[in-house]
Amino acid sequence: MTEKTALLIIDLQEDFLPPNGSLAVANGREIINPIIDLLTPGKYKWDAIIASKDWHTPDHISFAKTHNQEPYSTKLLSSPNGSGETKLHTLWPVHCVQKSHGSEFPHEFKIVFDKLLEQQNVPTKIVLKGYLQDREYYSCFKDVWGIHKTECYQFLKDNCITNVVAVGIAYDFCVMNSCIDSADFGFKTYVIKDLTRGVYPDKDRETTLNYENHGITVITSESDVMKKWIL
Repeated sequence: MTEKTALLIIDLQEDFLPPNGSLAVANGREIINPIIDLLTPGKYKWDAIIASKDWHTPDHISFAKTHNQEPYSTKLLSSPNGSGETKLHTLWPVHCVQKSHGSEFPHEFKIVFDKLLEQQNVPTKIVLKGYLQDREYYSCFKDVWGIHKTECYQFLKDNCITNVVAVGIAYDFCVMNSCIDSADFGFKTYVIKDLTRGVYPDKDRETTLNYENHGITVITSESDVMKKWIL
């Protein structure tokens, strides 16, 4: 079987970026230009490119404000399918509300990505997640309950993808959960660690172990394996 590789750019959005993002991840802007470099035409061989976006309603269930609680507090929430199953959720500051500035890609990335979207020389897509009000999403593949699926899996299958390479924000939340689902769906999955940033960088070692325990290969932009995707 011929290997085909997709680049998966997770939640590179203004609300996750300093200095003004409502849920800014420290040093998040440092990864923008290196990620843009991965999109340089004629430099890397990607067979598909996806950029995901958190895309929340103003009253999303993941927002602390929705529950009149403090950001980063927790609350036991029930499955939206009425099964009675519950999960303990972290409640976040309001972020990535649909069509808000915070939901947008950073300007310099948007210019490059919009051109790829328009040209479609490589199949390129934006995958929205978190637009259903009544459930949390970390993964770009599905909600935390595994009930609602985004377009991500089908897009990868339609383009005969076998391998997924992930970058973006945050290493310990949306990138990690997207990678776990990618591996569970049968894709050989890599994460370029230096092209991510975490909410809790002091726990990076534990986070990396969790990736490895799920069969995900943690690499850097200098790893030898990157050579297989360079033209």
